[in-house]
Amino acid sequence: MKSWILQRRKPGSGTDRWGSQVHRIAVTLHLADNSTFSPGNRTGEEIRYEMTIQLLHHLAREKKISSQVLALYVHALLVACMDPKDFYGHDLVQELRRRVEASGNYTNPLLILVLCSAGDTMTAKDVERVTAAYDSQHRRFWIDSQALSSMALSCISSRSGMLLEERTLKDMLQGLKGYQSKNGTVDNFKTTALVAQALFIHDSYYNDFDLDSAMKVLVGGLKGSKSLLDAYYALPALHQKSLLNVTSSHCRKEPIAEEEALQKVLEVTQETITVQYSVWMGDEINLVLTWQLKMRNNSTIYDAIESVAKIDNRQKVEYNVVDGKPYVAVLNGKEDDSEMGMFWFIYLKTLRSDEDPKIVKESPVDVKLKPNQEIILWYKPAPWSD
Repeated sequence: MKSWILQRRKPGSGTDRWGSQVHRIAVTLHLADNSTFSPGNRTGEEIRYEMTIQLLHHLAREKKISSQVLALYVHALLVACMDPKDFYGHDLVQELRRRVEASGNYTNPLLILVLCSAGDTMTAKDVERVTAAYDSQHRRFWIDSQALSSMALSCISSRSGMLLEERTLKDMLQGLKGYQSKNGTVDNFKTTALVAQALFIHDSYYNDFDLDSAMKVLVGGLKGSKSLLDAYYALPALHQKSLLNVTSSHCRKEPIAEEEALQKVLEVTQETITVQYSVWMGDEINLVLTWQLKMRNNSTIYDAIESVAKIDNRQKVEYNVVDGKPYVAVLNGKEDDSEMGMFWFIYLKTLRSDEDPKIVKESPVDVKLKPNQEIILWYKPAPWSD
């Protein structure tokens, strides 16, 4: 099943190799193999970068993103060792909390589970939301929501320090056991996997639930047709893991601000200038990534490009060398494409000014930086193309 997920990756060097469900792929692969997002793991680096591109694109469109999708991204950022409370200046956990507080009578239990996983402060109201979500599920195909409600309440109980009525969670889990058929299935393949995940809580499957039969259902499902949602629920269950195992505890260190990281990498102790480094994509500029840099005096554009690559290898640049001097040709696998008329260009402009960026025709090693300049690596149609 893990191989099946990895084979879904599209070939090539574009930024749409993993598809719109990249957040679920990130969580699934991490729960199946906690080295996925270890330093140097190429698959993890690719997924992390593509997820960043997608989420920035969503946020650039005035936050036209559903609460459920936002929650999936927050979960994925946690396993990818990225801080959802400071994602390029956006506090996604606070935004998710705001939406939960503004919700009506029903709250999707996934949202509470994700807030808890992200370390948000849990409240008595959250407990009410979760129990209400569990109790409101009267139709059989809503068992999935009851399993999510059970995991959300377990997270609140174990991580928030709140004193809860122990019987409530026990009753929830006992209710899930009653849905199992004699052949081990709970409604369908996907629901069987999710209920199994929930019953890992306090090893609740020991009584009144046949885990062996449920696992045979999941293993048998490996031979048939699969959906990504099937894999998302089943692969963790087959590894005795659940969505409750989504945390950032496996990350080696706390995330630090990019500017602070740059200072450490460059060990800048002499007089510096402040510049901004940006990556723009397309004529409509549908993606902007930005870094604030402190560079030594007499630094060049090339120095700035290489400095950012030192702390984020997703920003690694490859060059064409002409007359012994480098010119940008590739950034994170996005190449100059003559047939499409798309190339990487370097532009300069003064920060906080209304002036248009001016193209840099020289090699980046030949252009010295001035204070308060913005360096723009822009992937766009060539000015001479139609």
